[in-house]
Amino acid sequence: MLRVLLARADRSLPEAQQALERRGFSVVPAPVLTLRPAHERVADRAAAQRLDQFDAVIVISEAAAELGLKRLEVFWPQWPIHPRWYAVGRRSARALEARGLTVTVPSPESTEGLLALPALASARETLLLKGAGGRPALEETLKGWGQKVTVLPLYTRVPAPCPLPAPEAIDVVVVGSGECLDALLAAGGEPFRAKALLAPSERVAERARELGFPQAQAVLSLAPGPLAEALARLSRLPREGDNEGTGIDGELR
Repeated sequence: MLRVLLARADRSLPEAQQALERRGFSVVPAPVLTLRPAHERVADRAAAQRLDQFDAVIVISEAAAELGLKRLEVFWPQWPIHPRWYAVGRRSARALEARGLTVTVPSPESTEGLLALPALASARETLLLKGAGGRPALEETLKGWGQKVTVLPLYTRVPAPCPLPAPEAIDVVVVGSGECLDALLAAGGEPFRAKALLAPSERVAERARELGFPQAQAVLSLAPGPLAEALARLSRLPREGDNEGTGIDGELR
């Protein structure tokens, strides 16, 4: 059985862990980041009040969905027909759908999948519900298309010390973001540099290689299905010191 160290924000860890365990992986959770609600600014309230003037609302994460809905519902007890709603992943979409919203989720569930949607490209003004900081590619691409983009920062990510297993107890490391990678190292993750590492984008994988993880590679998506497929492929690769034909989990192939 492949042994996975899952380094993600504490809020998203339990469901991600359970999804992989249901698919037959042994998962050690590493909650290297904790999420804290961001202070609401005057500009944030103004953006929420003009929700019906946006063509598209993009929700980056499950936390952004939950915190964003709380802010928007103050001004919108009934949702306007405009705008169109998008979520990067299915978990984020569920929170929106539970409030009666119709949501488009890309395939693959990633920023790249979202940017491939023709309907999103036709929007003139877009509202992003996300955490402070984070990956800039989505906002930059939308602006490059000529869209006016308003960002509603809903939470901050704070590194959290957490116990880590012995390196020999882990076969593969999965990081949820570049910030998770940094927080993992800050928590004492240097001994895992010799392990295979899966990252949510080539940008994060490249950064991991620069930080001493030579086996880092990007996955199509961190959604359970694509991630499980990537882990399954890794399990069929031989480890250093294994006999030829033996997978990373020690089973004969």
